Amino acid sequence: MSLTTTRFDPATFKRTTFGVTLLAALALAGGVVFEAPFVGIAVYALGLLTVFALPAVTDARLFDERDDEIARKAAGTTLTLFGWLSAIVYPSLVALSATGQFSWGPASTAVAFATAAVYAVYLLALGYHRYR
Repeated sequence: MSLTTTRFDPATFKRTTFGVTLLAALALAGGVVFEAPFVGIAVYALGLLTVFALPAVTDARLFDERDDEIARKAAGTTLTLFGWLSAIVYPSLVALSATGQFSWGPASTAVAFATAAVYAVYLLALGYHRYR
């Protein structure tokens, strides 16, 4: 038996990490949707514990500078997409609100503040990493 089987392949661990993380997030959302929040939280916590334990069960290096570069590009694309959507959507909603054709409900208000919080954290992180 060889130690180079797919069981120890870094790509397998990366796929497993992605899959378990996705299932954990879906379980958390499912717990809310199906009115079983503590079940969703438990499955989510179990999934994240599994993801954090995966590097401990292999001697292979799971992530390297290529993964860092991919994550950096994905983060940049995500922030750019949400930035442009925010620049179009929120002023439109404010204008519609001013004309009485839209009213800010709890969900739209929460999304607006969450978006602002994401960019506030981004600006703080940008300043930290630029001037440290």
